[in-house]
Amino acid sequence: FLAHHGIDSSKYHETLTRAWLLAVCHFMMNSEQADSADAFIKVNAKLLESDIMLTHYSQDVLFSDNARARFVMPNLEPIPRYPLQRG
Repeated sequence: FLAHHGIDSSKYHETLTRAWLLAVCHFMMNSEQADSADAFIKVNAKLLESDIMLTHYSQDVLFSDNARARFVMPNLEPIPRYPLQRG
């Protein structure tokens, strides 16, 4: 995806990507159903805060080379997880 869009692969951060997806899932499970992505973000604007993951990760852990290369579990507070919903 990055190569297709001409973006340097060093810009990718595995932990931030996966942790943000977990955060989106958490907000989806705990807010009213939205009719669109824009409506969802309007109700859950906290997802756009640049420091949202710093409640779960220390800066040293989150911005480490290890966290950039592979998913690292939070070291401050767990990110809520939910069973896969079907149907």
